Amino acid sequence: MQVRLIVSPYDSGQKLKRMGRGPDRLLGEGLAAALAADGHSVELRRIDLGEAFPSEIAVGFAAMRAVAEEVRVARDAGALPVVLGGNCNTTVGAVAGLGCAEAGVLWLDAHGDINTPDTSQSGFLDGMGVAILTGRAWSALAHSIPGFAALPDERVVLAGIRDLDSEEATLLADSAIAVVEAANIGEAGAAAALETALAALAGRIGSLHLHLDLDVHDAGVAPANHFRPPGGLAPDQVGAVIDAALARLPLGSMAVTAYDPAVDPAGVTAAAAIDHVRRAVRARAQGGGLRDSA
Repeated sequence: MQVRLIVSPYDSGQKLKRMGRGPDRLLGEGLAAALAADGHSVELRRIDLGEAFPSEIAVGFAAMRAVAEEVRVARDAGALPVVLGGNCNTTVGAVAGLGCAEAGVLWLDAHGDINTPDTSQSGFLDGMGVAILTGRAWSALAHSIPGFAALPDERVVLAGIRDLDSEEATLLADSAIAVVEAANIGEAGAAAALETALAALAGRIGSLHLHLDLDVHDAGVAPANHFRPPGGLAPDQVGAVIDAALARLPLGSMAVTAYDPAVDPAGVTAAAAIDHVRRAVRARAQGGGLRDSA
């Protein structure tokens, strides 16, 4: 199978700093080689925005636009787009490139990422990815992304979350976004905890974008970045979530984000991330989630 790795090495407008260094660490730890060893044809595309005077918001949306175009080109070529991004909001571009008209999203993250400029206490654009995706924030800039259209809440599932601002909790409670907390997955197991949400999503979408913020992992086991809420999922639990989703839903694209190599000197999280990508690509290659009627 053809896999196109799309590298967007930006974090908060800065290139190759903090989480912007994550994509190259995953490549350095052998992601492309592992996929090739699995029998896939792997191509690498690197986004370079060439910003002389970067700012978080302008560069963030420029990266989303570039990712959207790269994902569209990969999709049209019959390749599976796998985005390696510094920030979570690159998924907005990926979904736009995949095709908002029929896409759904499984968003694995420790956080809700549904703050808006009016609710955010930090001003961190990367805490607004779900809000942008669902049309709650930055509407004018979002519509500058090729192919963007706000995704209905019913086509978004947040899984593994364990750290919400009070404003985010209110926004989610008032939304139709399905939320499956880390504690639910730990207690019931991935398949049981996600059963209802995945069944509903399967009836609404044509393809799935799998978003993997690596801080969905328990930082005591697989640290991903300096945002370290307690608890979280072990790598095998994250793998079980991916398996459960892709047994039911056809994978259209994937993003791996929010990984700062500085907090993972032993490479434990990098190894887990590579395993997750291999697992997802294998499911796609084997036709996982494809409906009989498709």
